[in-house]
Formats: sequence, C-alpha cells, structure tokens
Amino acid sequence: MSRLSFRPRPLDIHKKLPIVKSVKDFEDDDTPTTSATRSSQLLRLSAADSDFNVGNNIEVAPTPAKKLASEIPTPQFVVVDTYERDYSRTFAQPTSYLRGRGARAELGEFVEYDLDNEDEDWLQQFNREKKTLSPDRFENLLFKFEVLDHKARERAGVITPTFGAQVPVLLQLDAAAEALQAQGIKHVVFQSAYSYWKEKRERWQKPILRRLQPPPPVNDTNPYNVFRPREKAHRLHTRRMQRRENNVQSFEKLRQVRRNLEQAKVILEALIKVHSMRST
Repeated sequence: MSRLSFRPRPLDIHKKLPIVKSVKDFEDDDTPTTSATRSSQLLRLSAADSDFNVGNNIEVAPTPAKKLASEIPTPQFVVVDTYERDYSRTFAQPTSYLRGRGARAELGEFVEYDLDNEDEDWLQQFNREKKTLSPDRFENLLFKFEVLDHKARERAGVITPTFGAQVPVLLQLDAAAEALQAQGIKHVVFQSAYSYWKEKRERWQKPILRRLQPPPPVNDTNPYNVFRPREKAHRLHTRRMQRRENNVQSFEKLRQVRRNLEQAKVILEALIKVHSMRST
C-alpha cells in the first residue's frame, strides 16, 4: 500500500474558508484518501460503466444530481407559560433624567492617603477614653499636612532631586492651623495629630505620601526602587530649534538669575538713595 505524501503549501489569504454544514464533512476529512484519489476512482468507475453500456447498446438516462440539504443545528426550547408571572417586571421608568455623580477627584474630596497599621494603632490609643477623631478625618489631616508641607518646600526652593536624601519638614503648627481652620477640629486634637505626623515624617526622612517622594536616581540598580525617571537622550539642537527642559538644572539656573536680579535691585536702590541725598 502506497503511503500518501502531503506537500506543505503556504496559506492562501484569498482562499475562502470552508463552511461545515453537516457531520459528513468531518467524516470525509477523517478518511485517509485525498480528493484527487476519490476523483480518480469516480472517473474510473464512470468510464467502466460507459464502456459496458456502449458494448451492450444500453441507453442510460442521465440522473439529476441530488442536492444536499443544509443541516443547520437548532437548539431545542420549551415555552414556559408562567414566565411572565414568575418573573414580573420590577423596573419603573423615572419621571426625571438619570444624572451621574462626579468622581471624588472631580469633586475635590478625594484623599490619596490610607491609614497603615501604625496610624491605626495610634488612633486607637488616642480614642481609648473618648472617640474624638474618626479615621476618615485623621486620613484627611495627614493628607493635608503632606500637601501643605510640599507646597512650603516648593516656595522655599528646598526640593530633593533624588531618592535617599533626607527631606526636611518645613510645615509649622501655626501655618497648618491657619490653613486648615475650616476643618472645625479642636486645637488639642489638631496639635496631637500634627505632632504624630511630624514625628513620623522625621523618622521616615521622606514624605509618607508616595507621589511626593523623590524618584530614585537613574543609575540605581536596586529592583525594589521603582518609579525611576527615564533617561532622556540629549540631542544637539541649533539655536533656532533649542528647547527648554523642565529639570533640576534649569531650575537652578533660574534661581541664580533671580538672585542676580535681586542683587541688582538692591544696588540700584542704594544708588538712587545716594543720588537723592546728594541732591538735597
């Protein structure tokens, strides 16, 4: 018995996909004979029949090809008469339009800080005799302290460029109380929360809010220090195509320009004062 050989051919993207309409299509595919073999066998049988009919002078009427009906499987279903009664309609159309409520970040009420185990232990110890501070209010206070301290460091120009250096605490109690006086918290409770936050910040030596912590340096190979800044490819630009970059080096240059302008202002004021005294 000759072994069939199949020559691998590349896929034709223009060839239509065959549609399986009956189980017989799978049976034909499972047979080891190819389409060429089946066609050759049919041709041989038809040739033998034609020779036999010609030799015996028998006329055979052409039989019409039987059209195979497409078999499309249809799932069975049962009509349940009591469906409308068992599952009644509970939806009632409202008289007004549906209105979506904005997210917490859009409403300005979103707090990015969650209490950790240390914060919860301190809050439980603080509320041991009387519950004077709720967890949500405590989270809001710590978040406000972090944001206010970051703004104070920005105004003072104390910005730590890389991770690892100590980040000082510049927010004072009086400034925090003045900025958060609309919270309506008692001064004793506010002072206790501020003292706890400041002690934790000095112990951590970095902000407790993740997005305010400085990123690690680019050459740091520690896989646990993530969120490092991407290395920018510095390309040479002409004077016309020169772009300004918002980085620490540009910030230091602007600070130097500001100091020079302030010194020039002091010198000009002194000259004006000297000339005014001479004229009098």
